[in-house]
Amino acid sequence: MAAEYASRSVHIVGGSAAGFYTAYLLARAGRPVTVLEQAERLEPMPRTLIVTCRMRDLLGTALQDDSAIVNEIHRFELYAGSRVAEVVLSRPDLIVERSRLIRGLAEQAQRAGARLALGRRFLGLEPNGRGLLLRTQNNGYVERQPARTVVGADGAFSRVAEAAGWPRLRTAPLIQAVVRLPHDLSPDTVRVWFVPEDTPYFYWLIPESESYGVLGLIGPEGKYRGQQTRRCLEQFLHQRKLQPLGYQAARIPVYTGWVPVRRQLGEAEVYLVGDAAAQVKVTTVGGLVTGFRGAAGVAEAILNDGRSRQLRALRRELDLHLLVRRALHRFTQSDYVRLLEALNGATRAVLGLCTRDEAGKLLWSLCRRQPRLLLWGLRALLANGSFPKRHGS
Repeated sequence: MAAEYASRSVHIVGGSAAGFYTAYLLARAGRPVTVLEQAERLEPMPRTLIVTCRMRDLLGTALQDDSAIVNEIHRFELYAGSRVAEVVLSRPDLIVERSRLIRGLAEQAQRAGARLALGRRFLGLEPNGRGLLLRTQNNGYVERQPARTVVGADGAFSRVAEAAGWPRLRTAPLIQAVVRLPHDLSPDTVRVWFVPEDTPYFYWLIPESESYGVLGLIGPEGKYRGQQTRRCLEQFLHQRKLQPLGYQAARIPVYTGWVPVRRQLGEAEVYLVGDAAAQVKVTTVGGLVTGFRGAAGVAEAILNDGRSRQLRALRRELDLHLLVRRALHRFTQSDYVRLLEALNGATRAVLGLCTRDEAGKLLWSLCRRQPRLLLWGLRALLANGSFPKRHGS
C-alpha cells in the first residue's frame, strides 16, 4: 500500500496560483498531493492584475470566495498620439488582488485533500533507482523524499526547471505604481496608451477601487532593463501629474515558443506549469488565465498517462498571441494611430464581444470586418528581423 501511495503521489513545488489550482484538480480526482512552499507563512506579494471573465469560467468551484475580485471593468479607452478609441465589453473584465487569490486557492486545494508544507526550500532532484529523490531544506535540515511525479510551479526562474534540464526563460520587467484615480476616469474604465519609443507593449491605468488604481508598463527584455523601465514610468507619471503612492514589480516570462511541459527522468516525470513554463499571452504579457489553463492541462496529463487535449489547445492559443506580438513589436507610433483610426463600430464591437483569451476567434472576426488589419500585420511580419527567436522544442 505504501509503495502504491508513493507511486500515485504528486509533489508540487511552489505556492503559486497555477500550483494551487493544479493541486486542487489532482486532489479532487483522488491523487495524494503535497505543495512545497519555501516561505514560512503563505503571504504572497500583493499585485493588482486584470483578467478576462474566462477566469471565473475556468476556476468554477475553486473560486468560491470572490473576495480576491476587487473591481469589474466594462470599458477600455485606447490612446495613440491624439487618437482615442473606446471599447465596451459585453462581459466585464475582473480586477484581481493576487495575494488574496493565491490564499483562496490554497484553502480550496487543502479542502480537496492537498497537503501544504511551508518552509520547504527546493534544493534539487537526485536519481533514486528508476525514480527520483526530491531534496528540500526545512529549518536547516535537508529532507529527501521519493518522488514519481514532480510539478514545477515556482515561477519564471524555476529551480525545478533548472534541475530537470529545461533552458532558462527570457523575462521582461513589469512595474506599476499605485495612484489616485484622475477625476475624469470612471472606476469601471481602463486606459491604455501605446508609446513604442518607451515600451514595445503599452502603458495601462487600471482602477482597483473608486479612488485608487495602478499605472504601469512592461519594459524591454534584458537583465538590466528594470531601471530603464522605472525611469519611463516615473516620467509618464509626471506628465500626467500623478503621484506614486507605492510600487509593485515583477519579472514576467516572455513566451517565445511552446515550452514542452513534461520530461521523463527514469520512471519519474517532471512537469512545469504557469510562469515556469512561460504560459503567458505575449500580446499583453498576462499569464493568470493561461496559467490556469496550463494547470488544467498538466492535471489532465498526470491523470491520463501524459495525454492532454487542453495542453494542445493552449499551445495553439499561445502561438497565435506570439504571431500577433511579432507584428506589434514593429509598430511605430504612426502605425498605432492608423490602427485606432481603423477601429470602426464593427471592429470595436468584436473587441467587446471576444476576450483576449480567445485569440483565434478574435483575429478571425477582426479580419473579416476590417481586412486592412490583416494586411498591416502581414507587412509587419515580413519586415526585417524577427521577434522573438523560438526555443528549441
